[in-house]
Amino acid sequence: MSVSVLSILLMVLLFYNCSGNSYKKMSVENPEKLLSIQDSLLSVRANDKTIIDALVVANNNLAKKYMIQDKNVLAIDYFKKAKELNNEDIISKYGLLISEGKLLIEKGNKNGIWDAIEKFSEASTLYPNSGEPFYWTAISYTELGDTDFDLILESYEKALSLKLDEEQRNEVEKKYEKAKKRKKKLDSFWK
Repeated sequence: MSVSVLSILLMVLLFYNCSGNSYKKMSVENPEKLLSIQDSLLSVRANDKTIIDALVVANNNLAKKYMIQDKNVLAIDYFKKAKELNNEDIISKYGLLISEGKLLIEKGNKNGIWDAIEKFSEASTLYPNSGEPFYWTAISYTELGDTDFDLILESYEKALSLKLDEEQRNEVEKKYEKAKKRKKKLDSFWK
C-alpha cells in the first residue's frame, strides 16, 4: 500500500471518529441543533451506532427538558423518537412511562389515573432505586380521592426510602407531612 493511500485512509478514519465525538458532544450541549439535522444524518449514516446513540441522547435530553417544564406532550414526543431509534434504551422507556402517567393525571379521568399508576409501577421496575415513580403514584392516589391515606402515605414513604434529587425530595417530604396531618385530622374527627 502506498504512503498516500495510507495517509488518506488515516485521515478518513480520523474524520469519522472525530465527527462521532462531536455529535455526542452536541447531543448534550445543543440537542436542538443536532436534531435539526437528524433526518440528513440518518439518510447518510443510518447504521452508524455512534450517530444513533447521539440522536437518542439528544432526543432524551430534550424530552427531559420538557418534562421539567411539565410539557408532557412534548416530552412524550421526544421520548418516543428516542425509543424509535433504540427500542432498548431504558432512559427513553422510563421517561415515556413517567411522562405518559403525568399526562394522564393532568387529564383527571379516574380510569386514566389508574392507568397512570400502572405506568409508574412499570417505570419503577426499570429503575428500582428511583423514588420518582412512587412519588407520582402517591400523587395519583391523592387525585383519585385524598382519603385513602394508607396507599398515599405508603407511596410517599417508599419514595423517600429511595433516590430522589434534592428538589423532589423536599417536595415529597412536604406532601408526605401534609397527608399525615390530614389523616390525623380525619382520624380525630371520627373518634
